[in-house]
Amino acid sequence: MAALAALPLLASAAQAQTVVDGSDASLGVDTAGTVIALIGRQMRDPEARVSGLRKGRAGALCGSVDLRNRMGTYTGPQPFVADLSENFLGRLPEGPELRSPGSPAAFKAMQRAKALYEANCAEG
Repeated sequence: MAALAALPLLASAAQAQTVVDGSDASLGVDTAGTVIALIGRQMRDPEARVSGLRKGRAGALCGSVDLRNRMGTYTGPQPFVADLSENFLGRLPEGPELRSPGSPAAFKAMQRAKALYEANCAEG
């Protein structure tokens, strides 16, 4: 009976954030694993699709993440930046998020992500 009770836990552990384009190979297993773990903790979508992983300037890691909305539909890839030295990962906010942040701390995190991305990941 105990084995049957463990089945849902095993099924949920099998689902994980995945890198869909193989770009994690350029970062190495440890670095890619750390970024994936940060995405899992901060984005809270067990089936997030990660792509375009790359090293940015000043040690930042850049990429895109596609998350599901409340209806379970993927919303499209959105850029993110990670600063592993500070255990920080932030997704670039969209207009509605900036106009109506959940809290002052959420607004500050969005601004930090935006500044880090522009300084370290933006082309040009």
